[in-house]
Amino acid sequence: MNTLIKLGFLSLAIFCSTLSDAQQKTWADSIDAYARESFMPPSKYKWTWQRAALLDAMIFQYNLAPESEKAIYLNYIRAAMDGVYGRANGKSPNAVASGAGMAFLARITGEEKYRKAADKVFADYLKVQRTENGGITHKSHFQELWDDTIYMVGVFLQQMFLLTGEEKYMDELLLQIRAHHEKLSDPATGLWYHGWDGDDKNRCNWCGQTGWSKNPEKRSNEFWGRGNGWVVVTLSNTLKVLPDNHRHKAEVGAYLLEMISKLPEVQDQATGHWFQLPMRPTQPGNYIESSCTAMFAYGIQTALQAGLVSDERFAASVKAAYEGLRAHSVRQVGEQYLTVQNVCKGTCIGDMEYYLNRKASSEKPFGLGMFIFFGRAFEGGASVQ
Repeated sequence: MNTLIKLGFLSLAIFCSTLSDAQQKTWADSIDAYARESFMPPSKYKWTWQRAALLDAMIFQYNLAPESEKAIYLNYIRAAMDGVYGRANGKSPNAVASGAGMAFLARITGEEKYRKAADKVFADYLKVQRTENGGITHKSHFQELWDDTIYMVGVFLQQMFLLTGEEKYMDELLLQIRAHHEKLSDPATGLWYHGWDGDDKNRCNWCGQTGWSKNPEKRSNEFWGRGNGWVVVTLSNTLKVLPDNHRHKAEVGAYLLEMISKLPEVQDQATGHWFQLPMRPTQPGNYIESSCTAMFAYGIQTALQAGLVSDERFAASVKAAYEGLRAHSVRQVGEQYLTVQNVCKGTCIGDMEYYLNRKASSEKPFGLGMFIFFGRAFEGGASVQ
């Protein structure tokens, strides 16, 4: 009998040792490993906003990692930034985003070359065209404010504030939040329209729709999921970066509370997801979109941690999102990893049918990055510094 018991335990041990890493880890851990080791090793980094969103998640992971594991993320970020060092610039909001990596490395390593690159990005940023209220235009040669811009410049300005302690960087971020909020926010829903047109020029983006601003308000008529998600994540991380007594903290918290207040009401109960157009949950053709789901849930989780909300419906909403993402938008890839799906591809501005016709895909770097943010926050991590 003792021999049989020993054999049984041996068999169990062998079985457990053969389980894939993806099965043994949380889904956020496995997605993180896949992103770094397979999908986008640092040698593949490009100076683009898509990859900057994943780089931001690596900075997040560095801050949460125990001392024994921080080198994994520091080495990743360093290799990525060294590979694109000569391309560092801030000539557009989308270009600014990658500058977060340079500012982070300047702070952590103290190496002057990274500070030099970060300062160059900021100098370029200051030359970008602005609207009359001070908002940074999303597209060159046009007076347009997009909600996407808040994240693209915000992730960099947050890191510059942490690097230097200088209020000018946080003041600039608050200027952008206020300017975009003025033109894009909707008091009834708390969400932001995707874009506003300040010059009424007819333009055609590679992925957009002409004429989207031909209305009295000069803005798009839809609340796009990921566009709002960019703002929610930026507000959440700004709230975490700011000291408790900082003069902007209450204002940032108020903006975040405004945006998340109605989200539990439009969350899909069957999947825990929000939709491509979140305020149209019953619209035929609308579909669950995982990147905005991770971003909205991350924002609600942040609000719960900060004491901005306490209603049980918010905690239930976050739990439903975490479980729903795992059930519907995470899949196995190979034997070691998990990856993501149901991520709307890069999107410009249009009408309802335009957004509903944008295809969802898998393995976008920004999708992976936002899954990591939310998954790790839900599992116990909160710091972004």
